[in-house]
Amino acid sequence: MRILYLGSLSPNACSSFYANAAEALGHEVFRWDPGMFASEHVWESFLIRWNHHPLKKKIDACSEFVLRKCQELNIELVLNLAENFLSSDLLQELRSLPCPPKLIYHSHDNNFSDGILKPSDFFDTLSLYDCVFTTKSQNLQRYKMLGQPLSFYIPSAFEPQVHRPLSANESKLGGKSFQVTFVGTYDRSRDKFLNAVGWEQLYVWGDRWTKYRNYRKYRDHIVPHAIYHPDFADVISHSEIALGLLREEAEDRHTQRTFEIPACGTLQIAPRNEEILSYFDEDKEIVCFDSLDELKDKVTYYKAHLGERKKIAAKGFDRVQRGNHTYQDRIKMMLSKIHLAD
Repeated sequence: MRILYLGSLSPNACSSFYANAAEALGHEVFRWDPGMFASEHVWESFLIRWNHHPLKKKIDACSEFVLRKCQELNIELVLNLAENFLSSDLLQELRSLPCPPKLIYHSHDNNFSDGILKPSDFFDTLSLYDCVFTTKSQNLQRYKMLGQPLSFYIPSAFEPQVHRPLSANESKLGGKSFQVTFVGTYDRSRDKFLNAVGWEQLYVWGDRWTKYRNYRKYRDHIVPHAIYHPDFADVISHSEIALGLLREEAEDRHTQRTFEIPACGTLQIAPRNEEILSYFDEDKEIVCFDSLDELKDKVTYYKAHLGERKKIAAKGFDRVQRGNHTYQDRIKMMLSKIHLAD
């Protein structure tokens, strides 16, 4: 197929893995980053954040580009992973072309959470796509109620060439290793979990950690900026235990980390829920907790029991390798649903 991919071109963005996967499967992929939330002036940035949606001039410019490229390149599929900025008018115009492309929208975000930037008519456009996908299973019924019957839950994924165990020779860490790690953006809801683990053995990487009230106290254990795929794999590969915490405000039931951590060959300890346990066998491929006391006890136990820790990590690694959880698997799943729109 001739696919127009709309999304980030940054190597740090997981969305680009979908484009790479489609290309690896033999499709011809044209890539474009619409930069919907980029701004040239401070006042524009303020306006975007205040209104929680892109500037109209951005949407108009992007709409003109997408329509022109679909006509010039005879695009057969528009794959929108750049937030749902395509207007109702544009989607209807695309559908009325002599050879209209199929239209897919997919998001890793919980679009019903406060603070997610999206166009003002976001929910009105969902019904105009051929298929809509979400990694948030709790949103599936919401999308269907908004008029999109072909809405599908599709789990997050990992990229085998990136998320893998890194040897000491490949590492940039200079021989460092870590007892317990957490990689993720700071949010106050996470304080209680990290305090339960104990900062004397914990190391954290992620944006916004300077906002943590005890940042100065534990700054030697915090790297206050995001790390992405190769660096993430490096850190996780050289950790005894990695925490797969979820974001409460996003109603997460699993995240990319759910698959990326075991793909790096490390023991994952995560909150216990049905969704995570549908992918891994508890105490065989993953370790889970309900309470802060259970989290603390599990960390203490598996730090002290190297053999059990490595056995579970190895089985978790095997599970993701044979479990059809790569980005190629996700693209195959998405493309298999297109015929339902005919």
